[in-house]
Amino acid sequence: MPNEHKPIFTVKARRKAPDSPMRVEPVDSPPPPALVPETSTELVPVSSETAAKLEREHLVKETSKVKFGLGVGLALSVTAVGSFLLFRLLNRMKVEGLENLPDSHENILFCPNHSSLLDNFAIGAATYIPRAFLHPEFMPINLADRKNFFGDPKSRRFKDKVLRILGEYFFKNMRTFPVDRGQGGMDQVEQWKELLKNNIVIVFPEGTRSRSGEIGRGRAGVGKLIYDSRPTVVPCRLIGTDEVLGVGSLIPNVFRTVRIIIGKPIDVSGLATLELPEDEKERLDMYRAISDYVVEQIRALTPGQSLPSDKARREAAAAKAKAEAEAETATKSNA
Repeated sequence: MPNEHKPIFTVKARRKAPDSPMRVEPVDSPPPPALVPETSTELVPVSSETAAKLEREHLVKETSKVKFGLGVGLALSVTAVGSFLLFRLLNRMKVEGLENLPDSHENILFCPNHSSLLDNFAIGAATYIPRAFLHPEFMPINLADRKNFFGDPKSRRFKDKVLRILGEYFFKNMRTFPVDRGQGGMDQVEQWKELLKNNIVIVFPEGTRSRSGEIGRGRAGVGKLIYDSRPTVVPCRLIGTDEVLGVGSLIPNVFRTVRIIIGKPIDVSGLATLELPEDEKERLDMYRAISDYVVEQIRALTPGQSLPSDKARREAAAAKAKAEAEAETATKSNA
């Protein structure tokens, strides 16, 4: 017989242990909870426009709230002291028409002309700053250009960085609401309406500061705000704030005169009879006509007491000096 190859090693079959009452058979059990993969909520990407809209809605709610905490108290105190120094001590301020201020703080729209970055502070100093310490609900909301008060969010310049800090910790506490002028005013009117419901709001019908000293035309956005909200519209005339801090100036001037004239509330009840045109261009024209009417009421406010402005006095003094110099030159030539 041929030689059979024997395996080098053999594997013995494992003997099955006999059944025993102490033997426990393994049971298929689910993994512990920590090992069970949980169904995670899928994150939906949000566009930049949606994020900006949500941020502005949150800002509207925060600005509309009447708060009086440490930040608001400090900001209001700094504004009160600064306004006193600038408008009462270093310059003169004359206010007329305080009896025309409404007793309510709901749905009140102040419409002044605009020629200086100090216009908001001048209105506050002349009307509600002393009262706001005890009644913070009378602190007005200021609609202000974002780049001038909160800085350009896309800029890395030192000026914009400082303005972003001031906007976050000072101007927000002073109830300043940023307005993006580059995007137009019509798409922001809905936010202004929410702010106006239970508050006093200051808005400039011209939309921007005057470079010539003349009061410009009204903007359609302000007209739409008035048409939709039907607020109590209070026209205000500011005279001389551009001489304290004009366009392009960084350091305020001193020994100037600022006049603030508060007019009687404008009757806007007639707007209820106006039908809103279906054509978009006609609607914009109607909104501009409403805003222009308010601007005309602002132009009609004139000081009750004759008081020449500092610019007029300087021009008169220069003309007098020129006339005296010409007379002296003529006298010498005749001699």
